[in-house]
Amino acid sequence: MFEIWRLAKVTPRLGKAPSYLPDDLIDVHHGNGTQQAFYADPSILYVSLHRYDEGNFFPGSGAPNEVGSGPGEGYNINIAWTGGLDPPMGDVEYLTAFRTVIMPAAKEFDPEIVLVSAGFDAVEGHDPPLGGYKVTAKCFGHLTKQLLKLADGRVVLALEGGHDLTAICDASEACINALLGNELEPLPEDIVHQIPNMNAIASLKKTTEIQSKYWKSVEPYSVPVNCTLAESQKREREETETVSAMASLSVDVQQCTPQESSR
Repeated sequence: MFEIWRLAKVTPRLGKAPSYLPDDLIDVHHGNGTQQAFYADPSILYVSLHRYDEGNFFPGSGAPNEVGSGPGEGYNINIAWTGGLDPPMGDVEYLTAFRTVIMPAAKEFDPEIVLVSAGFDAVEGHDPPLGGYKVTAKCFGHLTKQLLKLADGRVVLALEGGHDLTAICDASEACINALLGNELEPLPEDIVHQIPNMNAIASLKKTTEIQSKYWKSVEPYSVPVNCTLAESQKREREETETVSAMASLSVDVQQCTPQESSR
């Protein structure tokens, strides 16, 4: 589970509503209790990334069209993986979900704090009845590092457990290293250049189609979900370089203006 909340108890910054973002993203099971608690609350953005299989995987909730109710409509995001374990979801699929849905919506929501229900049964090593996914502990460290870009780095991980002691220990260590700001081991090159599997692409397209009604940053196919992480990173670097060049040009123009006026 992975929840992103906007919480009214946080002291508001000047001119801005208080916010709290809970994420129920990491656990392989849907966070049905957390979703129910805040389903009609627009002050909390809830996000869950979980195995769904059209409702056939426990607990059976968390369909993509469960988006909240009343004033909370649009503040509930379910990325519901389908297709079973053929093939199982792994690093590429989770990184793509962060890139195309979770981080864009979270940045637009602009929370003051992020809480993560950190269950690690999506980590490789769990038998199929318990999840069967192949996400590496290393990947969870990189996902946590992305979350630190939110809420001025105010991110809290609450350990929920898992069913494999080695997986819990390795994933916890990776996430703590990210929280401490330690340098993380790079992701393997084959992961960086791999595209997500077809079941993941179908799941993400369904989610972006639904959530684009509520979040301007989550437009269907605005960032193709079938591009590789390397291609996405290259595009982000090019965009950053373009913005920097434009800013530099603006400074040059401002510096020239007083000289022209003096003449």
